Amino acid sequence: MADCRRGKIDRIVTKSLSRFARNTKDCLKSLRELKELGISVCFEEENIDTTRMSDEMMITVMGGLAQEESHSISKNVRWGFQKRMANGSLGHARVPYGYKSDKKTGKLRIDKNKAEVVRRIFDMYINGSGLKLIANTLNSEGVPSPTGKQWNTVTINKMLRQEKYIGDTMWQKTWSEFMGPQFQINRGQQPRYYIKDSHPPIIDRATFELAAKVKKERTHKAEEKLESPFQHKLICGKCGRMYSYVVGRSIKHWKCSHKHYVFEACDNSNVYDRDVRIAFEALCDKLHAHGKKIFERCIEQFEMLENLKGSGTASVAAMYEEIADLKEQKHRLSILLTKGYITEEKYRVQENDIETKIISITADIDRANDNKDTSADEIRLMMNIFMDYDDTQEYREKILSEAIDTITVSDGELIFNMLGGLKFTERIGAYERT
Repeated sequence: MADCRRGKIDRIVTKSLSRFARNTKDCLKSLRELKELGISVCFEEENIDTTRMSDEMMITVMGGLAQEESHSISKNVRWGFQKRMANGSLGHARVPYGYKSDKKTGKLRIDKNKAEVVRRIFDMYINGSGLKLIANTLNSEGVPSPTGKQWNTVTINKMLRQEKYIGDTMWQKTWSEFMGPQFQINRGQQPRYYIKDSHPPIIDRATFELAAKVKKERTHKAEEKLESPFQHKLICGKCGRMYSYVVGRSIKHWKCSHKHYVFEACDNSNVYDRDVRIAFEALCDKLHAHGKKIFERCIEQFEMLENLKGSGTASVAAMYEEIADLKEQKHRLSILLTKGYITEEKYRVQENDIETKIISITADIDRANDNKDTSADEIRLMMNIFMDYDDTQEYREKILSEAIDTITVSDGELIFNMLGGLKFTERIGAYERT
């Protein structure tokens, strides 16, 4: 077609429509383009020549027949493949990681080095390692992946579900429609063929089934809604990243999100969720009982600092008074203009001067408010929250959302970063667990 568009061809002679195109749509599209280019096509078997205009209908019919013929051939080929699937004689188009194909027989043989990696992946997964940790570990050790790129969770997950590792083969996991979508997941649209002991196994059946059981349990737990009032509150004192909430087999805990990161792994310790809760409840009890004196003293100190800076309430109030005086001047000017004591031109000049001053003072007020330290107000609010504290889950969550900014995990301590910049420290595990 490219040569036709360049004017290198004047006429095309082909044996039949089926050789020219495999479906009616492509056949007609190509023929119409060739006709516009002034190129005629002759089909010898059907005795059709595009120079005769009446032949287009015949081309449509013949194209349909060619398409049906292709479909028939496709069904015959598919039937042959299915028969070979059923008796286990079909070769493997893709050799799974851990195997290599015998050049003579086409059967799968175990690749000893890669098979060890497969066994290690199953062993790590069964013994508690997650998909991400397995992938990161293999990458850090420089173990080549099946694709030649880095290992990832998708590859590990597929390997854990690959029945070929126990010596079996499942045929027709995907299927394709004739002239339609390719490689669709087979959800019952086509028969599947499961051949047992079709090749040597790498993983024994007990291990494979145990991995499937572990996966099912983890999937069930992952589907559970993991919620904690401390979520998005705990941060790592070493790397500054958020701590993640983890529901283990027997206990809930928190760990740095970069605990198992390949390049910059963080070695900060994990924290039991119950220790975080106990430390937080102990802090609430202390501040409810003794916080008033602490908060009042802090408020007094912040207000003294604000007065020393000279941008306190008194200076802002004076600016508001000045604005009020300027507005009064503007009002008197309008009266003088109405009575004819001043010209309109003079009124406009003086009005603009007053407006300019008002805008300037308003900007000063905004800057003063922006620069004003609100710590005293925040601590006053926090004091009221703790004075009204009651030992209920709802009120504890209110304190977490309104009074505590973050909780830093650092060297066996939890540092509660509160409103107003206050910090309170509790030792992890300093109280009896209940």
